[in-house]
Amino acid sequence: MRNFIVKHAAQLRENYWFWPMTMTLLAVVLGFALPRLDAAIGTAWIKSVPFLREIQADGARAILTTLASSSLGVAGVAFSMTIVAVSFASANYGPRLIGNFMSDRVNQLVLGILVSTSVYCITVLSTVYAPGETSVASLEAFVPQVSVSIALLLVLISIGALIGYIHHIPESINIMTITSGLGSRLHQAVLRLIEGGPELDRETAEVGVLAERESGAEQVTLLASPASGYVQYLDLEKLRSTATERRFQITVLRAPGDFVASQETLISVSHQGSFSGQDEGDLLSCITIGQGRTTDQDVLFLSDQLVEVMIRALSPGVNDPHTAMQCLDWLKPALLAFAAATPIPQTAEQDRLRYRRVSFVVMLDRTFDRIRQHVAADWMVVLHALELLTDLSSAASHPESKLAVDQQLDLLAQAAEELLPDSGAREEVRRLKDASRA
Repeated sequence: MRNFIVKHAAQLRENYWFWPMTMTLLAVVLGFALPRLDAAIGTAWIKSVPFLREIQADGARAILTTLASSSLGVAGVAFSMTIVAVSFASANYGPRLIGNFMSDRVNQLVLGILVSTSVYCITVLSTVYAPGETSVASLEAFVPQVSVSIALLLVLISIGALIGYIHHIPESINIMTITSGLGSRLHQAVLRLIEGGPELDRETAEVGVLAERESGAEQVTLLASPASGYVQYLDLEKLRSTATERRFQITVLRAPGDFVASQETLISVSHQGSFSGQDEGDLLSCITIGQGRTTDQDVLFLSDQLVEVMIRALSPGVNDPHTAMQCLDWLKPALLAFAAATPIPQTAEQDRLRYRRVSFVVMLDRTFDRIRQHVAADWMVVLHALELLTDLSSAASHPESKLAVDQQLDLLAQAAEELLPDSGAREEVRRLKDASRA
C-alpha cells in the first residue's frame, strides 16, 4: 500500500492536469452551491454595501458570458506559453528536465485558476433567469448577486495570476534558475542521505547470490521483476519487517534508477523453510517499477541532470562554457557536504536486509567520468573543474575520499594536457595540479 501511494503521489506531482482538474471540480460545486445561498439570503443585503448595486438578469448574463469566454481564451494562451517553454527547455537543456516543468506548481495553479473561473461563470450563468423564462409563470427573476460578485473577484484573481505567470515563464527557463533548482535539490538529497535517508546506490558492485549461500542458509530463491522499467522506490521498512518476521535474509539486487527487464532477477532471498507465492508477492510489492527515473530515492538522477546540461552546453553546436561552469558551481555544495561527512558504506546490512546506498566516491566518479572529455577541451571550464576538485580534496574527511578526488584530478589534468591546444593553458593546468598537492 505504501509503495502504491508513493508511486501515484509522484505521478500526481508531475501530472499537469491534477490541480487544474481539482480546481475545476471545486468551481462546479461552488457554481451550484452559491446560487442556493443567494436564494436563501435574498438581495436586501446589497443596500447595506455602498459600492454595490443590484444587477438585473440581462446584465448578469452579459457579465458572466464575457468573463467565461475571456477566461477560457486566456487559459489557452497560458497553456501555449507553457508548451513553448517546455519545448525550449527540452531542446536546449535536455528532455529529462521536462518533468521539472510539468511538476511546476505555479504553471498548474495558474491554468487551474483560469479554467475554473470560466467553468464557475458558466455554471452560475445556468442559474440566472428572468420572469417568464421558467415553467412556473409566477416566479420572479432570479439573479445570484453573491455568485456574480464572486465571479468578478475570481476575474481579478485571474488577472493577478496571469501577470505573475508572464513573469514566471521566462524566469523558469532561465538557465540560472534551472541549475540552482537542481543544485539545491541535490544538496538537500545528499544531506538527507548523510543523516541516514533511504537513498540507494545504483553503481556499486552487485551483491551476488554466492554471498547469501555463504551465510549458512539452506535455500536461495531468486525473485524476478514482474515488468520492465526503472526501479523508482524501495519500501525498506516493509522489506526489513518482512525479513525479520519470516526470518529471511533479503538482498536487494537493484536500486532506484536501475533499469530492469521483465523476468530479470530483482531480489535474492535466503530461507531455511518453505517459500510461498504469498511471500513472493509481499516482497515484490515493496518495489515500485515505472517508466522513468524519479528523485524520490534516486539521488544520482539529480546529479545526472546537471551533468546533462553541462555536456549540452559544451557541445560544438552550443559552446557555452559559462553554463557549464554554473553546473559545476551547483554540484559543489552537494559534493562538499558529501566529502566532509563520514563515509557511507556502499552496502548496508540491517535486520536481515542488505541493500546499496550512494557513496561520495560513487557520485564523484560518476560525475567526472562522464564530463571529463567534454570539460578537458575547454580552458575556462577545466580550470574551474580543477579548482572544484582542489576544494573537495581539502574538504575530504577520509583518506578514501581524498584518494578518489586526487585520482579524478590527475585524470582531468592529464586529459586537459592532451586536448588543450594552447601551451599557456596547459601550463596553467599543471600549476593548479601541483598547487592541489601542496
